[in-house]
Amino acid sequence: MAKTWHYGLVARWWSEFNLDGPEISYFKKAIQQHGVPALDVGCGTGRILVPCLEAGIDIHGTDISSEMIDYCQAKLDSKNLKTKLYVTPTHELDLDCEYKTIISCGVFGIGTTREEDLEGLKRLKKHLILGGKFVFDFYLPSKNSNAWKWSEEHQPNLPSKWSKPDRRDLPDGTSLSLKTRILEFNPIDQYYIREILAEQHEDKVLAGTEQRQIRLNIYLKDEVELMLQSVGFSEVKIFSGVYEGYPFPSVDYLMIEASL
Repeated sequence: MAKTWHYGLVARWWSEFNLDGPEISYFKKAIQQHGVPALDVGCGTGRILVPCLEAGIDIHGTDISSEMIDYCQAKLDSKNLKTKLYVTPTHELDLDCEYKTIISCGVFGIGTTREEDLEGLKRLKKHLILGGKFVFDFYLPSKNSNAWKWSEEHQPNLPSKWSKPDRRDLPDGTSLSLKTRILEFNPIDQYYIREILAEQHEDKVLAGTEQRQIRLNIYLKDEVELMLQSVGFSEVKIFSGVYEGYPFPSVDYLMIEASL
């Protein structure tokens, strides 16, 4: 069953601090090019959805986390924006609407099994109008990742050390911090388990702590292309992230455009 860590303090962090990035303009442009209505799958707290609505784009949103959707709705209310939001994992997507463009940023292979990822692609295809586009991103295993360098001579020492805490302050005197580590790495089944530790400080005093885990599936470019073709997408284009160039060996962030 799909499981994510975007609840509690982590959801609040996303709402407060995950606000910008080049993906916003990329996906907005994709929708404007391919048409509406549009659907933002894994919309989270509205990082891409809200700017699209502000630009007059007809777009709905889904997310597996009800708390992320609550934060997103609060942002819509504060800006007098209206749209439909749904709480559902992608592999259970069953909406009463079809879309010309479906976008998904930072979602594919996250918190799911490989079977759920494949089922998710089937569900997304069913929600596309004939001729529609599904545009999404994912990361390749990085050549700089110690976890990926697996051999008899080199096996990762797990759990790994905690990352350096990312601590940020809020106007009310509260501060939030996140740090992560890898708990498990499976090179045969191509996934790893990452753990997150979120802390909340009030006036520099620890007021709360939460610890959650998430599974991250590892895919190669050809795997994803074959998965899309196997569920019925007729054309698949793969680009080097938001730059739209053909992937080259040093790139580990890809953008996919799949067409019916």
